[in-house]
Parts: sequence; C-alpha cells; structure tokens
Amino acid sequence: MSYTLIPFTLMELLLTASFLMVVLVAVLWTGVMREGYLWPLLAALVARIVAALVQRFHFPLPQGGADAISFENRAWFWAQSGCGNLGDHFSMGSSYLHSWLIANLYACTDRAPLAFQSVNIALGILTVYLIARIAEQLWDRQAAVRAAWIAALFPILIVNAAVPLREVWFTAFFLLGVLWLVRWVQSQHTGFLVAAVGVLLAAAIVHGAAVFAIAGIAVVLVGWSIKEFLRASDLGHMRPGLLFGGLLLGTAGVLGFLVMDEMRFSSIGQLGDVMEQTETLDQRAERSARGGAAYPSFLIPSNDLQALILTPIRTGYLLFGPPLWEVRSPVHLIGMLEGLFYLALVLLLAVYRRHWWKRQDFRLLVVVFIVLAIIFAWGTSNFGTAARHRAKFLGILIALAAGLAGRRLWRWERLRRLANGRSAPTAGTTDPPETSGAGLPQTRHASP
Repeated sequence: MSYTLIPFTLMELLLTASFLMVVLVAVLWTGVMREGYLWPLLAALVARIVAALVQRFHFPLPQGGADAISFENRAWFWAQSGCGNLGDHFSMGSSYLHSWLIANLYACTDRAPLAFQSVNIALGILTVYLIARIAEQLWDRQAAVRAAWIAALFPILIVNAAVPLREVWFTAFFLLGVLWLVRWVQSQHTGFLVAAVGVLLAAAIVHGAAVFAIAGIAVVLVGWSIKEFLRASDLGHMRPGLLFGGLLLGTAGVLGFLVMDEMRFSSIGQLGDVMEQTETLDQRAERSARGGAAYPSFLIPSNDLQALILTPIRTGYLLFGPPLWEVRSPVHLIGMLEGLFYLALVLLLAVYRRHWWKRQDFRLLVVVFIVLAIIFAWGTSNFGTAARHRAKFLGILIALAAGLAGRRLWRWERLRRLANGRSAPTAGTTDPPETSGAGLPQTRHASP
C-alpha cells in the first residue's frame, strides 16, 4: 500500500497531537530558560511539521522514499505479533531498531505513520537544541542562536526529521555525547567523559559509525594523556583529569575490542570483523554505486594504494558533492547547493584555524568530524545516500563555525575571547553593535 493511502485514523490523530504537544511545551520551556532559543526552535518545529504533513498526505520527500517507507512498513509488519509480543524481533545489531520501538507502539494502539514521524520530529528538535548548546559551550550565546537558526532551516535536517528514517535517532544521541565530551574537555570532570562515551555507544547501536568516533576520541585522549605525563615529569605538576581520562578511555577501548568482538553494530557488523572489512572496500564501493545518483566508476579502487589515494577524493565527494558536472536532476542541484554550504563552513574554519587550533575542545571535535567523514566516504557511493550520511555529523560543523559566521567585527570579538581564554557564554542574545569594537584586532588583517 502506498504511504499516502494508509488510512488516517482517530488514534493516529490523538497520538500525533499528544507527541507534538509535548514537543511544543518543551520548546516553550526551553525558550524561557535560555533566552534567544525560542524562535529558532519554533521555526524548526513548524518546518518539520509541514514537511511531515507533505510526506504523509501528498508525496514522498526527497529522502522519504524507499528506505523511509520500508522502516514504517517493517514496524507495522512486526506489530501484527500483538501488544507485548515483539521480543523475538528485537536485535541490537539491526538497522531496524527504531522500527522495533515504533512497532511496540503500533501493536498496542494502531498503525499511525504520522505519530512515527512525530517522534522523529521530537528528536529533530532535540538535534537543533543540542547543536545550539554545543555552539554555546564552544563560543557564546549569540553563536548558539545563530547555530540554532542554521540547523532549524537546513533542508536535509528538516527532511530527516519529517520522515521515518533513523538519522535523527542517531544524531540525537550522537550530539548529546558530543556536548558532554566538550564539557569534559573544558571541566576535566570524569563523569562527563563516562556519560559521553555511554551515549555515543547508544548512538552506535542505531548506526555503528559511532564506534569509529569513539575510537578516534580514544586515540586523541591517549595521546593527550602521554603528553600530560611527560609534561608533568618535567614540571612536577599534573592535570589528573586529562591523564585519567586518556587512561580510562584507552583501557576501555582495548577491553571493548577484546571482550565485545562478537557484538554486532548496525551497518558495520561484528566489532571483531571491522578490520577485515577494510579488505573489501572495492566490493562495498561497487555494490553501493547504483542508481542515477551513483558515483563515477573511477572512485572504485582496484588495490590498497588506490584506496588510499582515493580517500580524500571520496571524502570531498561526500562532503561537497555532487559537483556541477555530476548534476543530472533538480534533486542533485539541491544536493550541490548543500555541498557548497558544507564547503563554505569548512573554508571558514580553515581560514581562521590559527585562532581556534589551540583549543583542545575544537581540535577534538575536528578529529571526530574527520573520522566520520572518512568512514562515511567509504560507506556510500551514491550522492543521495551521501546527503543523508553527512547530515549525521553536520551538527559538529555548524557548532564549530557558528562563532565565525556573520559580520567580521563580531567574528573578531569572539576570536579575541578565544585568545584570552574567555569562552564562557554571554548573557545577551543580540550581537554586539559595530560601535563596540574598541581594542579589537584591525579587521583589515582578517581574511575575507
């Protein structure tokens, strides 16, 4: 049955209204608690509701076709087992975990596709909020509000939250872990690190790529721990939080690979077989290069050396593609415009790298971003799928660049605070006036 032809029932209306009312109350409460957050969150909610109604009653959205419909169909199929009888369908390593959760709701009520979408809308609003909170931890409240507006109105984030995909289930957990990771770097409180890793593991259950993010974090933290130990040996002073964090995550990572090597994660299979899968990159790339949006054939490697050389090219295709010469339809043109936005954010960070590179929290997030970009670059060979995958870690890029967006004077004021170590969020929500720039660096030296 076509998605739009599924009967709309009173139960679907009641469930949808209930979920959205809870989301609205949460948005209003957040607006009261955090000045400046209300309007971008309301805009995000309205945009996602409109997109969900289009998906449900009119036509599938660009990312709302086969995969999204399959997730909803699987939930209804499993719901036929009856309320409370879906235990046999549960699988931690399956791509359908969120479908199983919704299937339990269906089994005890009725089929309600719009309610499924409403749960995704709630997670999408949470994603916007978390992007803003990360930006606030890195920069200030003004940057947070700007990040919230970008996330609220960015097309792929709207679509992913309005259709029955698992992307927002991943990003909600993933960005919460990133937020707590930033707070650990800034405070050195071990509880934040433990919480961050725990939430990232939850994200890995939804999509196994988070395992690689944890591995990248562990490598960086172990390096920091060794550097801190050597520094302490010379100076006689040690920061125990940094040293203990590296030892904790490094030890946990080694034990995890040894003890949980048979544990399955969605999209990557058994943890112990991850390294063996690198030997079949060419086969995986060839299998995923299908459809009208497939990557060109020269991006499929024939040996290990080619795979190494093609890695930065495939990463560029993932983040910034499709290039103009690969545009074959209006949908591809939208993807190209999104890719140009990614490129603009990356260039903005690159131009001002000497200002933020000294900050450990910035460097750690850049490592996570690069690791996921490389993993997903080899996980897809299709521009449509690439747009979905890169949206999983778009929040990191928006939060990192939020303080650099806008007028040059505001940018320099934030960079000055970074240089002086004053990165605490400001109380106001409006950008500083241009006349308040006394003592700021001369803007003529800033890159365009």
